[in-house]
Amino acid sequence: MSAHPQAESAPLPCQWTRGVLALPDPFQLESGETLECARLFWQCAGPAQAPLVVVLGGISAHARCCAPDGSGWWEAQCGAGRALDTNRYRLLGIDWLGGADASSAAAGTAISSADQARAILLLINRLGVRQAHLLVGASYGGAVAQHLAALLGARLRRLVLLCAAHRSSAFARALRHVQRAILDLGDDPPAALALARELAILGYVTNAQIESRFGASSDVLPWLRHQGTRFAARFNADAYRCLGESLDAHAIDPATIRAPTTLFGVTEDQLVPPSLLREFAARAPDCALVEISSAFGHDAFLKEEAVVADVLRCALQVRA
Repeated sequence: MSAHPQAESAPLPCQWTRGVLALPDPFQLESGETLECARLFWQCAGPAQAPLVVVLGGISAHARCCAPDGSGWWEAQCGAGRALDTNRYRLLGIDWLGGADASSAAAGTAISSADQARAILLLINRLGVRQAHLLVGASYGGAVAQHLAALLGARLRRLVLLCAAHRSSAFARALRHVQRAILDLGDDPPAALALARELAILGYVTNAQIESRFGASSDVLPWLRHQGTRFAARFNADAYRCLGESLDAHAIDPATIRAPTTLFGVTEDQLVPPSLLREFAARAPDCALVEISSAFGHDAFLKEEAVVADVLRCALQVRA
C-alpha cells in the first residue's frame, strides 16, 4: 500500500468492504480479564490500494464514518470530494469492543482504550497494511488513537487528535460518574439511559450555544428529551457504562507517540480543556496545537466543519 496520496492521479472509484475479525481467543485485556470468542467489526470505504486513513469517533460512533446511503456518523468530512476523500484514500472504521454495535459486547468487563487499540492493530495487520497514512481520533476515538499511534510507531505517518487528551479531566470523570449513578437508580433502563444521555449532552455543548438556540422564546426540554430518547433507541446501559469507564481510565505518556501530531482543541470545551492539550503538546516529541473558540464546545469537532476540514487537509498534505 502506498505511503503517500495519489495527488496527481485521477480519482479512483470508491469500494465498500466490511468484515469481522476474530480476535485471539481468549483476548487478554489490560484488567487481567479476558473476552471469549471476541469479534471486531470493520468497514473500509475507498480504493483498495489507496493510502489508509483510520477514522475513530466518540463512544456513540461506529464503523460507518460514511456510508452509501449517507448514514455515516461523519459524512461532513468523509466521502467523495470531502477532506477525507474516498476517491483518494481508503477509510477504515470499527465498531467499539464493548459497544452497542456489531463488535463483541462485554457486559461487566473493563475494556481500556489500550485494549481497543491492540484489537485495531491486529486488524490493520490482517488487512496487510504496512503503513497507515493518517490516523484520526475524535473524543473517545482520540484516546484509542493515542495508544494505536504508540503501537504503530514508524508505521504511522501522521496523527490528528480532535478534542482528546492524554488523560481524562476531573470534570469529565465527575460528569460520567453522575451519568452512571442515574443508570444505577433507574428501574426503567431505557428511560434511565435516555436521562443519562441528556446530562452528557449538556457537557458536550456550551451555555452560549443553548442560550442562542433556545433563549426565552423556545423550550430546550423537548430538544434535550429527543436527544436522550434517540440515543437510548440504539444504545444500551452496559455499553454506555463500559465505554464511559474506559474513557475515565484513559492514560498515556505523550512522549511514547512518535508520529507527527496535530492536536485540535476548543477553548470552551468543558470535557477536554485546553490546559490538558497544552500539557500533551509540551510532552509530545512532535506536536502542533490548533486551538479555536467555539460556542459548540466539545461538539466542535462535529459542528465546526470548515475548520476541521482544514486541519485534516493540512495533515494529509504534509509529507513525513
